Amino acid sequence: MHRYIIVPIIALTFLACKQRDKAADNEKTDSVNNTQQTTDTANTDLPGDNSVPLAQLIVPGVSLGQTALNESSENVIKRLGQPDGGDAAMGKSVSVWYADHNKKGYATHMFFSRDMGNDDTARVKDIRISSPAFKINTKLYTGVLLKNAEAVYKLRKVGAFTVNNSERNIFDDAASGIAFDADRSGTITGIMVHEKGKTALPAYMAFFDTVKQAQ
Repeated sequence: MHRYIIVPIIALTFLACKQRDKAADNEKTDSVNNTQQTTDTANTDLPGDNSVPLAQLIVPGVSLGQTALNESSENVIKRLGQPDGGDAAMGKSVSVWYADHNKKGYATHMFFSRDMGNDDTARVKDIRISSPAFKINTKLYTGVLLKNAEAVYKLRKVGAFTVNNSERNIFDDAASGIAFDADRSGTITGIMVHEKGKTALPAYMAFFDTVKQAQ
């Protein structure tokens, strides 16, 4: 009789152990999922995070939206259409596109240069946008305070200019290939991507004729 009692007890013990193991596995899975969710949330605050669509992503020293540094002007015009304005001289040129072709709208400025004698193709060297649709990350784009950028980049004031009677200051992290212009309230009004190790000032001077170098 004892034998018939022991068998059910063993079976119940085995079942209880399996349930405990399953509960432990579920707890581990939940823990992993929670950790992954936390990591994913944290990653949305990193420069160049993949929560920003690639077509709107700003990558310092590399690209702005779909346009990459050193891309040919021919490719850019095929994608964006003919610019709404610009200027050219001595193997260098500036092109500007306005949203809806309205000069009061958001602007995209590009500076092109040819390596005369080596490469006759005009290539993108600097890109500046004023639209908040383009972002470095979910917290850094035009319209937010410059202090958001100062928390990430080693910015130095390199110049200033006036546009539409509004004074703007230019801050550059040459090593990272990123520059910002901001109004007197400290709000970012433009973001420029340029080649790493080079200053953004010459391109700003080409884009705006009121630019003065910081003393």
